[in-house]
Amino acid sequence: MVSRIVTCNVPTNKLTDFTTRLSTTHVPRIKNQPGFVDIIESVDPNTGNFVCMTLWRTKQDVERYDKSLFQEIAEDLTPLLNGKPEVQTLNVENSSAHRIERGKAQAA
Repeated sequence: MVSRIVTCNVPTNKLTDFTTRLSTTHVPRIKNQPGFVDIIESVDPNTGNFVCMTLWRTKQDVERYDKSLFQEIAEDLTPLLNGKPEVQTLNVENSSAHRIERGKAQAA
């Protein structure tokens, strides 16, 4: 399993618009992508710091998402951000919710 972590900062006066647009317009489309497993969003309403982690079955699933739908989402939401989002793609090492244990993530 692979995680894709997007970190960004949203001006607090745009946070409601950002999170509403993300959850109503984009998250349903993300969930329908091949290889999608889960999404976890976290936000600090006082600072506008936002982190979104999506989980994918394979690296190829993440790459396909990155080259297609993610580009559309970034284009739509970047005007609501302070700067550009930072993106990381990492192998999942452990996940109690997804029953992945260290050393077994690649086989999952």
